[in-house]
Amino acid sequence: MDLHHLREFAAIAESRSFSRAARHLHVAQPPLSRHIRQLEDELGVKLFVRTATGVELTAEGTMLLSQARVVLGDAAAFVDLARRAKEGLANTLRVAMAPGLCEVVNKIRLHLSSRSPRLSIEGTDMSSLRQHAALRRRTADVGLLRHVPDDPDIDAEPLFTEHFVAIVSASHPLAKRRKVRLKQIATDRLMLQDRDWAALAHDKIFALYAAAGVTPSVVTLEAFPGNQASMLKVAAGEAICLGLRGPISRSYTPVNGVAVLGLDEPDASFSVQLAWRKHETSRVVHDFLDAARMLFARHPLHGRRVNGAEPAPLQRAGSRAEAARTERTPRRRSEAGTSR
Repeated sequence: MDLHHLREFAAIAESRSFSRAARHLHVAQPPLSRHIRQLEDELGVKLFVRTATGVELTAEGTMLLSQARVVLGDAAAFVDLARRAKEGLANTLRVAMAPGLCEVVNKIRLHLSSRSPRLSIEGTDMSSLRQHAALRRRTADVGLLRHVPDDPDIDAEPLFTEHFVAIVSASHPLAKRRKVRLKQIATDRLMLQDRDWAALAHDKIFALYAAAGVTPSVVTLEAFPGNQASMLKVAAGEAICLGLRGPISRSYTPVNGVAVLGLDEPDASFSVQLAWRKHETSRVVHDFLDAARMLFARHPLHGRRVNGAEPAPLQRAGSRAEAARTERTPRRRSEAGTSR
């Protein structure tokens, strides 16, 4: 089967037009139509039906499209792996990081450096909601993200919990408190990021305010909440913002002149998770996952079920002694619970 024909099939399905697909692929339309007929003959099914505005997938075409994308993705990954091997990058792990989680990845990297000295980690800043798609497209190997909806193609495992904090000016009347309720800061202007930039945090913050029976006074500033420019606004008393703080993570940049207070509200937390492709066989990916599990084994939520599956420890090939120790040592109850 010609991969070019599969690419053309996917392009037509996405554009719902032979002419638009031809322009996108920089080919003439007659050869494109001929290739699709050849593909239909080879498969023994009709892929498209013509409509007044273009074409639509048949039931068979719809079923085959998702698999065609998998094949094309695997082919692209194969070519990329060959390129990386040629350039000496085969041991490079591409890690997608949600905002504020760089230190977590760096701690895992330091732990791995003695065990895998040739491993190189290539980090990419990426919102949580985009990471599953990056894993499916194979533009990322591992994701470190805050909890997002389950995905049948992705395995995920919680590492630890982050809790929301309120960041206020050091001159704020409540700055000396350890914790605050949203009702206590309801009159303060809330600096909130655009939803397109961080939909997960945006929706969670509005849900927390709604649960507290408070309507936030949202202010739109050029600075994103948590970065250096926004912290200057907070220090000046122009607004407050909500951030996340974990054992070694935080979504904000600390500066003098601000106070960070725990947010005393129910469910004011996020689970930080590892994510990777189902049935992953890469040794580099497994080494990274093993290191993360080892480092965060004692934190709340670690090792609990995600997507209905109990995460099993990944063994290094040939490590029979380690496997035997694991088998003889019962798992602690706190590590074998179920997710909320």
